[in-house]
Amino acid sequence: MLKRLVEIRHYLHSNPEQPGEETNTAAYIADILEKTNPDELWTGVGGKGVMALYRGSKPGKVIAVRADLDGLPITETSDLPYKSKKEGTAHSCGHDGHMTILIGVAEQIAKNRESLQGSVYVIFQPEEELGTGAAKMLADTRMKEVHFDYALALHNLPGFPLNSLVVRKEAFTSNTTGMIIRLMGKTSHAGHPENGNSPVMAMTAIINSLNSLVQLCIPVQRSALVTVIHAQLGERAFGTTPGYAHVMATMRAYEAADLETMKSKANEIAEGIARSYGLQQEIEWVEDYPAMINDERLTDELSEIGKKLDLQIIHRDNPFSWSEDFARFREKSPALLIGLGSGNDSPQLHNADYDFPDELIETGLKVFTELIDKLGGS
Repeated sequence: MLKRLVEIRHYLHSNPEQPGEETNTAAYIADILEKTNPDELWTGVGGKGVMALYRGSKPGKVIAVRADLDGLPITETSDLPYKSKKEGTAHSCGHDGHMTILIGVAEQIAKNRESLQGSVYVIFQPEEELGTGAAKMLADTRMKEVHFDYALALHNLPGFPLNSLVVRKEAFTSNTTGMIIRLMGKTSHAGHPENGNSPVMAMTAIINSLNSLVQLCIPVQRSALVTVIHAQLGERAFGTTPGYAHVMATMRAYEAADLETMKSKANEIAEGIARSYGLQQEIEWVEDYPAMINDERLTDELSEIGKKLDLQIIHRDNPFSWSEDFARFREKSPALLIGLGSGNDSPQLHNADYDFPDELIETGLKVFTELIDKLGGS
């Protein structure tokens, strides 16, 4: 079974699809799930989402286990025999591994249905990297009628020992949002910039201000981060003074209130700078992720299972600065995001040479199945 799961993982790695475009991936997953004879199989949930339900022979809790379908707009640089076949798209976050583990969970449950206590939904979610997929699935009319008592997911974590469990009660990830600031001035001939209104000075001032935003409005004892990720001024035309610019930044904070403070201050700064240079401005907020809050009881159960499986358990002192769309599943039930170490020397997530370690498949499968067994009868 593990050999076959590795082959599945390699296939998924070779055939990534970007967020919102996971048509072939979803069809591939649905075809595998159909062979397990689930009680229910839904496709097109919230767009490209896939769900299957397995009812046990004994009464018990309803558990949802979720994985993510999408790859990233990154060109893979590895020499792997199963490297991405799609230029500009790669599974550089390990979602290929997450899907493979959940396929294994579904197949294990299907083979042992007579001993399953309660019911299990396996959920394959699209658009995780955009922060939009979970909300779309949860808003689907079919999902609105679904009840579950617990929701589980995992994420591989480079920089931690291979097969270690990284656990934290309460906030596991950060609140995150993306900001787009558009500045509109007036173009002119490059030989007569005085006839136009270039946003170059305003763009520079906004970038500098965003880089100082945290120290302006967040107390030193709390953690927050602003990263300017993209900026563009005008076009590549040597004869034209630019009349348009935009700046894009990501904001992160452990506390939701701190993120709202940062957003308000950033709005104020951008509007003030644009006004001072006689520019029009537009501000758009995108890719909003709430913090993932791990349920205390589920975190304790995970630690106990880690001990049972003789896995190294690492208790995280602070939340991670990245975010996870799975956090929205907390709207339906207590939830747990499991950190699974993918090696101290592993390339980092979203690097062009990242590859999910196949050794994690068995570990992730065991952790999920143990949790399902434990929680089903609780």
